[in-house]
Amino acid sequence: MSESLTYVDALKILGDRQSRLVSLLDGVMSAGLATWAATAWTMGGDPSAPTNLFDLKDEVVRFGHEAVRRISERRNGLSRYDRTQRLAAAHAVLVVSSYFETLDRTELPLTPEQLAVTAGERLTHGESPPKGYVDLIDGLLSDRLPMPEPHVPYARTREAIEGVYDLMSRRLTTLLRAAPEWDALARRERDRVLDTVRRMPPHALSAYDDAFRRLASDNREFEVWASFTEASGLSAGLAEVGRLLGEMAGRQAGDRPRSHLIRAYRAALAEPLVATGHAPEWVSLPALGEAYVSPRCKAAEVGPGDTPSGKEWWDAHEPVPSVERFLAGYLTLPRAVRVPLVVLGEPGSGKSKLTEVLAARLPEQDFLPIRVELRDVEAESLIQEQIEQAIFRQTGERVAFHDLLDAAAGALPVVMLDGFDELLQAAGVNRYDYLEQVRDFQRRQLALGRPVVVLVTSRTVVADRVRYPAGSIALQLQPFTDAQVRHWLEVWRRHNADLLRARGLLPLTPEAALSHRELACQPLLLLMLAIFDATENALVTRDAGLGQAELYEALLMDFALREIRKYPGNQSLSAPRQRRLAENELDRLAMVALGMFARGRQSITDAELDRDLALLRPEPDDAAEPGDEAALSLAQRAIGRFFFIHRSEAHARGHRTRTYEFLHTTFGEFLVAWLTNRTLGDLVAVHELVRDRPTAAAGRLDDGFLFSVLSFACLAERAPVTDFLAAIFRGLPAETRDGYRELLLEVLDGALYTHPSRSYTAYEPARHPLTRRLAAYSANLTVLLVLLSAEGIGVRAMFAGAGAAVERWIEHGHLWKGQLTASEWSGLVNTVRGRVSRGEEGVDVTLTREDGSPARLLETFVIVPPGTTTDTTDYDVLLSHDPKECDLAVPASSYLGLSIRELAFLPNWHTGMLLLQAVPYLRAMGEQIRWRRGEDAAVLPAYLLSLLDHTKETPAWERVRYYTPCFEALPSFPELVRPVLLRLREDARSLPVATTVDLLREAACVPPSEAYVDILNDLWTRLSGKASPGIGGRGMVIALVRALRQKWPDADLGGLAPGLRSATSGKRRPES
Repeated sequence: MSESLTYVDALKILGDRQSRLVSLLDGVMSAGLATWAATAWTMGGDPSAPTNLFDLKDEVVRFGHEAVRRISERRNGLSRYDRTQRLAAAHAVLVVSSYFETLDRTELPLTPEQLAVTAGERLTHGESPPKGYVDLIDGLLSDRLPMPEPHVPYARTREAIEGVYDLMSRRLTTLLRAAPEWDALARRERDRVLDTVRRMPPHALSAYDDAFRRLASDNREFEVWASFTEASGLSAGLAEVGRLLGEMAGRQAGDRPRSHLIRAYRAALAEPLVATGHAPEWVSLPALGEAYVSPRCKAAEVGPGDTPSGKEWWDAHEPVPSVERFLAGYLTLPRAVRVPLVVLGEPGSGKSKLTEVLAARLPEQDFLPIRVELRDVEAESLIQEQIEQAIFRQTGERVAFHDLLDAAAGALPVVMLDGFDELLQAAGVNRYDYLEQVRDFQRRQLALGRPVVVLVTSRTVVADRVRYPAGSIALQLQPFTDAQVRHWLEVWRRHNADLLRARGLLPLTPEAALSHRELACQPLLLLMLAIFDATENALVTRDAGLGQAELYEALLMDFALREIRKYPGNQSLSAPRQRRLAENELDRLAMVALGMFARGRQSITDAELDRDLALLRPEPDDAAEPGDEAALSLAQRAIGRFFFIHRSEAHARGHRTRTYEFLHTTFGEFLVAWLTNRTLGDLVAVHELVRDRPTAAAGRLDDGFLFSVLSFACLAERAPVTDFLAAIFRGLPAETRDGYRELLLEVLDGALYTHPSRSYTAYEPARHPLTRRLAAYSANLTVLLVLLSAEGIGVRAMFAGAGAAVERWIEHGHLWKGQLTASEWSGLVNTVRGRVSRGEEGVDVTLTREDGSPARLLETFVIVPPGTTTDTTDYDVLLSHDPKECDLAVPASSYLGLSIRELAFLPNWHTGMLLLQAVPYLRAMGEQIRWRRGEDAAVLPAYLLSLLDHTKETPAWERVRYYTPCFEALPSFPELVRPVLLRLREDARSLPVATTVDLLREAACVPPSEAYVDILNDLWTRLSGKASPGIGGRGMVIALVRALRQKWPDADLGGLAPGLRSATSGKRRPES
């Protein structure tokens, strides 16, 4: 919670110089608390100032009533910020006065006269007030009083206020104990007084609630701060913000010089959602003001060490009930003029639209909205300069920021800095201190008496690339809910139903849209789906059978065809010719995706894309009309027709730079898969030509473009890419897939050798060693072969004619492990499953797509003794009994499962032999490799078990210490329970009974198992007749079993010895 007011701060803001209470607190602050406490009754001062509890109570209650009355009466004539300050002060007064009102209604056995201090008693106290009274005064001076804020649940605020009341009660108790008449009270009376004071906080909180609601009925700020009201149904986006803030506003007549800004912002509500050039002529785009849906949001204060860019961090926070009430509450908070509000979201989630709509909805009598599109201002400029540049771009007039504020006549400026992420990406500069600069700007303006609210929007992914000032709140826009999708589509239906009906089509249904939820839940992508479906109802008529890969290709092709047909010269072309031109458009767009993929990023600059296209696709679109695109760069022509590409722009050092990224990452991932398939198809055609006509290309296959596509990054690092490829390959005819496999096998056979005559060698989006590129290339070829082979493919088939095929496979595995990045290697292992098989022809490794089935030890490694080959290894000789007894099956996704699956890529004689011998311990370990106990200590469960085995020669009483860490690990490692208890059963025979019982109590951290019951029965038999049941011997065992029944009431203890079962069941029978 931000730094809130103290009681004395509130008195200063509300101002009542005639108050006795103000006189008292002024004197304390002037002298200092310590000096005042020591000399308050000897130095004079205001004789009317309250100097005892009851005088203080009367003054606090009186001032509280007066403050509430005045704040409700005085609304007009105040600036927005002044009113916020006075409301915050009134709330602080209300918190304190509610406690003293409760005290006023509480009957205490001590009268004011008994609490008064006589002159003689003052000398006894050393000329100072009693400590409790000093503490109460100190609280009024220094205690920060909680205040409701829209991002904090009101229940949490009430808890904080009750904590204040608990503290005040403790101070009051100290004061009462110091009263001269306290010791004269009977013990019962003193206890009653203390109990009464202890029970005051809940009553004071109830009084606060009543007073707060009365205050909120006249002052809507309190209502939205506490989020009292429920979120209303879906309505025109952020209209509720304007209504709520308008109800809070004071009234100031007269036209204002800022009206041109207000008119410009409000005019945006009547504009279409996107530029009409992005939509076909047969659809009607709704206006922004009607179609904008207030987003669902989460809000949280960002503290040191927080990670607002991470999904896990946001998962720990609940959505705010209503973003409109949150914004209305935030804009009227005192903290709003001290630190910025950071609005986060994904590309296409509506961050910029939120600022556009908010600027249009804010009531002009109380607020001055100023939108600053950071892409259009100089990146290196100061905040105030960026604001003035934005005003000039919006109005065409150069207006100084302070002049604009003077003309605003008290309206609170709300500056919206839209696109912080664009400063980072496009300008390529580090701005870790940007929010601190914003905070410093707000502080300077506040010191000048010109408070300013600032909102900063940014993509969530870069939220960690900036430092957050203390007290900053982040607001994250969430994806649409089903209800929001339905609401938006209803607006779309109202605008387009008649137009679609005239063409024999239907509006997009929520069910069809939500079957592609990853797109439908982002506002801009939902619009894209609606426009796409308006062409031929592809979603409405095929929503059940349209796969993700088909959808993405259809979406992209639909937009490309529509853009191609806009040119009059293309409209007369045949449909196949138009489609070919559209495919060329997608091909250039795929170059954008390739540039990002090869660089390992989600974005690409215009300069990088220009270089890539000049090398890979130098020819411009031959269908472009002369003059239309002559002034555009290759990069601008490649992306200009697709509005689902986000463009970041920034001015830096007098130069405009641009960065591009896809609104949804899966667009780029699909295009990488699409380009890979297209490249394979083209190369197969060339392969057939070279194979059948030796003189063509000197009989050598040029895989230069394929090498450029596949040698910079591993496809398996991005699971959606391999998913798209698998779906595309499934849709190909069988003969096409066979042709792909034949080609890939030939290319893979020579993939690790240099090809001096390769084309496209100048293309180098990222600088990597040759070994790194060869590793990526060969790994990608292998992944493609696996995806094309539904039944799997063996390495003997992959390296046919190579002699020692498995050895070739091992060489590739070590190359990949050594040269790929950790995420690429992990992606490869999680995409391809290798299973070792042994037949008459020797060892083979069959590769299939990872299916998540359990990883089996004997299926995933090859044993190759030194000096031999896999073909000559007699595997069964190594196992003198059934091999299955040495097998181990664990979940593929576990740490152990991943380690076992890696063995199929990196087989090793020593590793294999060690693992075979360690199988008993691996079984005890279960799925995990280690168990973390605290921040510094990590436990290896298999090591704990081996420690018990390798210390058998140690006396049992010394081995006892090894059991405690084993028992601590049992809840995390169920497989460890039986092996540990079997070892304890052996040791228990030579341990004192009491020691064994103590160990069994520790082992009861998990439900008792059969092995546990066996130890109990051993003890029962061992102690037959040696001690009375109630004191020692069997009595200890009985007590332990009864404790077990209480702790684990559902545990199966049916295996207990009859006598022990009878002794612990409540029935009295002879022991046996």
